[in-house]
Amino acid sequence: MKKTVLFLINLGFLLISLFAYRLVFFFKYADPGGLKMKDIVLAFLIGLRFDLSTAAYVLVPVGVCMFIPYVSLKERYLKALALFNLLLLTLVTIYLFVDLLYFPFSLRHLSFELFNTKGDIMPVVKIGFAEYGFQVLCLVLFITAMGAAYYAAIRKILGKFSQNGYSLTRKVIGEVVSFIVVLTLSIILARGGLQTKPLKYSDAFALNSPFLGQLALNGLYTTMRTYYSMRENREMKGWDKRLCSQEEAFQESRAMIVDLQREDIPDPNYPLYRSFTYRADEFRPLNVVIFIMESWSSRYVGASGGEEDATPFFSGLSKDGVFFRNYFANAQRSIEAISAIITSIPPSGGMVLSQSGALSQMPGKFLPLLLREKGYNTFFVHGAKRGSMGFDALVRQTGIEQYISKEDILKEGGRDDGVWGIYDEDTFLYSHRLFEAQTKPFFAVIFSLSSHTPYKLPAEKFHFYKPERPFYDFLNSLRYSDYALSRFFDAARNTHYFSNTVFIIVGDHTEGKSVGNSLSQRFSVPCLIYSPRHIKPVRVTKTVTHVDLAPTLLDILRSSDAHASFGQSAFINSPGTGLLPYGDFDIFVREGWMLVSSPQGVMETHNYLGESSGQEKLSRLKKEEGCYLQFFHDLILSNRLYPMAGKATR
Repeated sequence: MKKTVLFLINLGFLLISLFAYRLVFFFKYADPGGLKMKDIVLAFLIGLRFDLSTAAYVLVPVGVCMFIPYVSLKERYLKALALFNLLLLTLVTIYLFVDLLYFPFSLRHLSFELFNTKGDIMPVVKIGFAEYGFQVLCLVLFITAMGAAYYAAIRKILGKFSQNGYSLTRKVIGEVVSFIVVLTLSIILARGGLQTKPLKYSDAFALNSPFLGQLALNGLYTTMRTYYSMRENREMKGWDKRLCSQEEAFQESRAMIVDLQREDIPDPNYPLYRSFTYRADEFRPLNVVIFIMESWSSRYVGASGGEEDATPFFSGLSKDGVFFRNYFANAQRSIEAISAIITSIPPSGGMVLSQSGALSQMPGKFLPLLLREKGYNTFFVHGAKRGSMGFDALVRQTGIEQYISKEDILKEGGRDDGVWGIYDEDTFLYSHRLFEAQTKPFFAVIFSLSSHTPYKLPAEKFHFYKPERPFYDFLNSLRYSDYALSRFFDAARNTHYFSNTVFIIVGDHTEGKSVGNSLSQRFSVPCLIYSPRHIKPVRVTKTVTHVDLAPTLLDILRSSDAHASFGQSAFINSPGTGLLPYGDFDIFVREGWMLVSSPQGVMETHNYLGESSGQEKLSRLKKEEGCYLQFFHDLILSNRLYPMAGKATR
């Protein structure tokens, strides 16, 4: 039975690491004033189930190796196996540490990130040491203490193991008994207990509190479950509760999205596959340039009413364009933002192009491909190395032809920041020269990076804010990226392409730590459409999100091409609707309200305009939220967003 004890020691140390992680998570991110002690204790107990399940899966390779016939009885082999388990324990602890630091940026534990940042290990390591030196020191001390304690415990048990004088027969019987005990225990723990159904995500949220649900989970469990979901193609499972009839969901949701006065639906089986009623000869072949600005948050943009104007050039430019006062990012990660902007599909339930099996297999014709068919050149420009953050796969699937990265810009004299890639000024000016050389209409997405932690700046003169100012380094990076925009526009104004270009400047998502506890500020980013020759300046107050940009651009270009979109043109007279990812939940945005939703229904409600509203209106919004989510998931899972090849009717 010594191996059973050995297995339990390995299990115990993993649980210690997971418990320490949860304890730090609680003290780092909890608001104790809004939580009951009873619920906190219950969340920790629920978390223990997830920890036991996680540990059981992690120990599978160790458990198998413990019972290899003949060699597993040798003391030297068991020592090597103990060393391997110590390495495994160290890696698990480091991964949990990364998850702790990652959480405030996205309000979710690590999931898809492990599979999309394989090429970005060194930048992440550099950021870790530069930004979290004290935390890294604490991690090293914790791992050292754990390693010493583990070594002492293993040495003691192996010493007893080697000193017994049992016969070979008795040892074999002991091996069989230990194998049965360990196997049975592993299966029970992996399933989360003796209940009829295995442990699942929803069990973490039994207390109906998003934070306590996140407290019960851990980053290793969510990563493993994500991998399983990706393998089994189970995105969005659980959103099957019927809050209204299928026909009612269809009618209610289509009315929120489609303007039947200005748009045609050629095939009722594809309710969002539609086109504007422009004639083919009305199309305007204007260039389109979308600046996606890393971590730009409305809280620090003067044009958005921010408490600090760290983007003075942008704020001045906004007076001459279409500026959106209530614009929200359908994203908490950059790849979600880019996917939502180009595909016009909100990333609910992991609906991110290049990451979602359901979305990747959809027969979609997204905006870049529509424009390519009209003779446009298409570009994606990003100053990071090629393939960073999985953007290469994403760009390839959107239909964009040319991917321009750090390697290309370095050849033209771009300056490397030493962490992520090229400074924004050099990336933007490279883009300007690229556009000058075009003789055909073009569509381009330019993704900035200088306002990403660790906020590297090219010169001391860009340190506008001093260390005593909270988030001064982030604010300095905003000011610098705003300066980089001004350099681009100064260079572009007198060129042949400028007057025939529609420019969009939009934040990808907010900067997690600096936006505070306000739910609306968590998603509020600036957005400006600028084309003085073609679009009159106006301030738009309706709800607008990333998924509205593609249909808005088609409206501006007066395109009659059929497209599918969960967004609508920002120039359609309606209150607007948004669906935002919120960790493992969604936020339904409409008429000044934000409704936090789970598969079981609405969990919280917030009014970001500060207006009071009667119960009747709130009840209506809850019904609309249920219908919208049902419509969204039905349409995606039934693959009825775009007609299959050969079925297009327009």
